[in-house]
Amino acid sequence: MIKVGLIGLGAIGRVHYASWRRSKAAQLVAVSARDPKKLAGEWTEQDFNIGEQTQEKVDLSDLATYQCAEELIADPQVELVDICTITPQHAPLAIAALRAGKHVLCEKPMALSLAECRAMEAAAESAGKSLMIGHCLRFWPQYLKAHELLTSGEFGRAIDARLHRSSAAPLWSESGWFLRKEQSGGVLDLHIHDIDVALWWFGRPESIATSGYAPDGLPLIIDSTWRYAGGPTVQLHGSWDRNGGTFRHGFRLVMERGTLVHDLAVDPDALVLLQNGTARPIPVSTVSGYDAELDYFATQAAAGLAPTRLPPAESRLAVEMGLEEFRQLGW
Repeated sequence: MIKVGLIGLGAIGRVHYASWRRSKAAQLVAVSARDPKKLAGEWTEQDFNIGEQTQEKVDLSDLATYQCAEELIADPQVELVDICTITPQHAPLAIAALRAGKHVLCEKPMALSLAECRAMEAAAESAGKSLMIGHCLRFWPQYLKAHELLTSGEFGRAIDARLHRSSAAPLWSESGWFLRKEQSGGVLDLHIHDIDVALWWFGRPESIATSGYAPDGLPLIIDSTWRYAGGPTVQLHGSWDRNGGTFRHGFRLVMERGTLVHDLAVDPDALVLLQNGTARPIPVSTVSGYDAELDYFATQAAAGLAPTRLPPAESRLAVEMGLEEFRQLGW
């Protein structure tokens, strides 16, 4: 099994930690975090937009532990580096790891500039190593099944799609970095999930029209309409609410002979087909999207193969579309 080093033990880092521990495709051998308490396994409660994370003392005694990410990258036993840090660190750490001969899985968004995205791609190509960005919805059972049914043509062509993702503003984030526009891009960190889904399902749009709310230049609410020649019309909503609220995501995909609906707030596991005035559930995989994502990349990397289900160029395109939306907001 390929040997993995995980950088970052914040909210998403802990999700990845659990997935790597379950993985049959990889072995977690090292972790890195700036906080010595985290490296000692003292993981206290931490809020997260997909649910509070509560941990007792975690046993990390079988892992190499590093406060310095660069030391983990230099560890000769680490073959794959998983980067779960704040966005401004994505490009520098990914490039360093690739140049050190490691495969790299990096959390989304890829970066906040196209120049950094291209530098990451160039480093992967030069090193001959695999690079994938963590757009986990490409592995999420409901979104994966919807893509399968859409591309099969079973229900005809797509007419309209609505993608929604919202939560309370992430006041829980360590040092509050999410609410600093130059570090997170604001709600782009959340909204880019749906940007990637729209590109995956429908490709690059012909035009984008965006409105929203960006106090002091910090994007908090975004509504965007993507148009394609001959359809469909795709509407994307992303928001962080400083007043609070629970996390919610979902989609409504209208096709000529059926509509697919997924709504986390109604049923987190369900995908429903509306057809001829009736509703019926569509079976989907029960495998965690995170587990599927990490195992896929580990398997591809171990075989020396590029991540064809999610190539870096498509993650760069997601950043490009997000930057265009936010340009229209005056960011």
